[in-house]
Amino acid sequence: MENIIDKIVDIDKKALDIKEKTEKMIKDNGKKLSRKLLEIEEKELEKAREIGDKEYNRILKQGQNKCMEIKLATKKECESLDKNFLKIHKRLEKEIFNKLFK
Repeated sequence: MENIIDKIVDIDKKALDIKEKTEKMIKDNGKKLSRKLLEIEEKELEKAREIGDKEYNRILKQGQNKCMEIKLATKKECESLDKNFLKIHKRLEKEIFNKLFK
């Protein structure tokens, strides 16, 4: 009888030991998974930052190109207006001169 009780106690100790080892393994695996998840999250954030930076630079370059186009168009328009102004100014000068001295 005592032998049976010893075996039951031994089985109980082994079961408790297995339970503790299993709980420790679960805890350790949870920590490993958390670290791995954090690592994956950091990599994905870095990829997203790189994509965001590329898109930002692309949009910025488009804006700069559009700005240059507008500046060039504005410069041409101003030059055209200056030419027209000079033509009109010269014509008006002649008209005024002719009216004054005729």
